[in-house]
Amino acid sequence: MRHAALFLMLLALPSWAVAEFEFLTVEEIFQVINFVAAHPATPVNYSTVSPFGPERDETRMPEIFDDLAKGILHCYHHKARYQVADVTQIPWDQQSQYSGSNNSAVIRIRYFDAMSDDLREMNVALVSRQAQIRAAVVNDNSSLPRNADCQLESWTTLKP
Repeated sequence: MRHAALFLMLLALPSWAVAEFEFLTVEEIFQVINFVAAHPATPVNYSTVSPFGPERDETRMPEIFDDLAKGILHCYHHKARYQVADVTQIPWDQQSQYSGSNNSAVIRIRYFDAMSDDLREMNVALVSRQAQIRAAVVNDNSSLPRNADCQLESWTTLKP
């Protein structure tokens, strides 16, 4: 989980830069997504979750999820300002379009356009197969065009 910040900062970089860095594994990404989907309103005081407290990595999952959503957003809209994200569907009902895929989820990302203070929303499906991941924009109501060079539009191998 310690690679989350680096992974997310690199999503907006050109594809040649990605091969040189370590990332979260596909399994870790979907663990975070599943945790956030199961606990949409994780309490701020984590000691109230259990008398013994949650696992150490669990407490960072909402933060890691936000970082993941910001990385996805900035891959498509470099200058957008992230507001919030949530998981709207697990698994994605269109997952079968991608042969060999074994995990999927739809993430709703709310953000502000770079050119205005208008609140926008995009739904992005995240699909995985083995050690690869890719995104598919389900819808995006931005007035600005998406980055056509977002590397998440094609299968990207993540290395542990």
